[in-house]
Amino acid sequence: MGLICPEYSTIRSQIIRNINKQFPPNIKSFDDIPIESEYYKTKRNENFMIFKNTDLIIFQSPFQAYLFSNYHKNIFADGTFYAAPKFSYQLFITRTYVGEFNMFFTTSISILKNKKQSTYETLFKEIKKNENKFRSNTLITTINFHCDFEQEHLTNNASESYNSYLNNIFPNKPLFYKLIYILKEEENLSYNDYQRRTKGNWKKKQKIFSATDEIKILIENYKSKEINLFYNGCNRNELIKLWKECLIDLSDININLK
Repeated sequence: MGLICPEYSTIRSQIIRNINKQFPPNIKSFDDIPIESEYYKTKRNENFMIFKNTDLIIFQSPFQAYLFSNYHKNIFADGTFYAAPKFSYQLFITRTYVGEFNMFFTTSISILKNKKQSTYETLFKEIKKNENKFRSNTLITTINFHCDFEQEHLTNNASESYNSYLNNIFPNKPLFYKLIYILKEEENLSYNDYQRRTKGNWKKKQKIFSATDEIKILIENYKSKEINLFYNGCNRNELIKLWKECLIDLSDININLK
C-alpha cells in the first residue's frame, strides 16, 4: 500500500488548491459583497445570510437563531481582527451556553466594515429580530449580553476560545468566500452535534432517528473535522487519529442499538 498511496504531505497543497478552486473571484471591498449568493445557503439549503447593509453583513442559520432565542439567558459576544477579511474591520461572533450539554454554541457571525456605535446597534437589532421567528414560547425575557470587556473569565471560555480557533485556521486574513465556506462547515458541525445529542427534537416536528441517520450524521461530523484539519496544517498521524476516533464512535452507536 505504501507504494500506491502517496504521503499526505505530498498531496496536502494539491487538496487545498482543489478546494480553493471552488470559490468565486475574491471580494476586494465591502461594497463588492453581493446581496445574493449561492454561498449564503447552509449545507441543508437554508438561508445563512440574514442581513446586509453598507457597514455590516450578518450570518445566522435557522439553527443558530433557534439557539439564540431559546438559550438566551447569557449571550457572549466578542470580535476578532485576525480572522476578518482584509477589506473589513472585524469579525464579530455571538455564542450561547447550552447547560444540558455543558457546551458553547455559535449563534451568529458578522463581518463589520467599521467600529461605529450605529453598526453594533444595527447588528444586535437585526439578530434579535431574526431570533423572534424561532422562539419556542411567547414570553418576552431579558437577554444578557456579555462583551469582551465584561466578565472576562466568562468571555474567555465562550467567544475568545472560538476566536483563537478561527485565528489558527487562518494564519493570514482569509478570502471572503473561503471564510464563509469554513463558517458553514462549522455551523453544520455544530448542527450535527446538537442533533445527535437531542435526537433532532429542536424542530417543531420531531424526527425519529434510525441507525442509518445516526451513522450519516456522525460521518458528516468527522468529514467537517477533517476539512478543518486540512486548513490547520495537520499531518497524516492526526488524520489517522481522527478517523480512529470515528470508528470508536461508530462502535458506540452499534452498542447502544443492541
